[in-house]
Amino acid sequence: MANLQTFIDDVKVLLQADSLSAEFSPAEAEWAGFVFAALARYSQDRPRRAWQDYAGDGAAYDFALPADWDRALSVAEGVEYPRGQREAAYLQRRDWTIYAPGTSAEKLRLLHHTPGGGETARLFYTLPHMADQNTTTVPASDEKAVGWLGAAEGCHVLARRFAQTSAPTLSADAVDHLSKAAEYTRLGKELERKYQAHVGQASGASGATLDWDESLSQGRGDYLTHGGPGER
Repeated sequence: MANLQTFIDDVKVLLQADSLSAEFSPAEAEWAGFVFAALARYSQDRPRRAWQDYAGDGAAYDFALPADWDRALSVAEGVEYPRGQREAAYLQRRDWTIYAPGTSAEKLRLLHHTPGGGETARLFYTLPHMADQNTTTVPASDEKAVGWLGAAEGCHVLARRFAQTSAPTLSADAVDHLSKAAEYTRLGKELERKYQAHVGQASGASGATLDWDESLSQGRGDYLTHGGPGER
């Protein structure tokens, strides 16, 4: 089963981390940061979905949000009430709200209904994806796409790093750094396009492929890091 280290390793392979010089190589915490940034983006595009039931008592119209509700990232998608009908009945958006969002007083509030005894209301909501040293909530079918997105995050960082460290004169090193910055920028965009095609955001992009020999050395005959090709 994949975990945080799986994603970090994928990103490192995509960016040929072993060939980066110490001057430009991200710190270990930065590699994890690329993955967490990718997970945050992926959580918006394909969030986890969950539900919570609330038993009525004829008096309560405020209900505590689920224990796993994320104040910053969770979104309430709908309320089924009364739950259990053959054809599910959903409240109109104007009939409920999240009261005091982002605070300790945050609750689901039914504005025009009070579930009676024996009745149940069901809240449907989203959760962000996670990855730790043991597991991840990302489906196996999307793991590679999250790796692409994490590598794209890394490309943007490396592009800035090479651009900012270029010498003020047109020395060979300065030209080389600027060239690498441009290539990382282009590669980051290509990886994002692959991710977008995978999650269905880019029209006409399905089936897009990435040729690493061309992506890393188009028109130059060498690799970004001046090393041989890494694993693909």
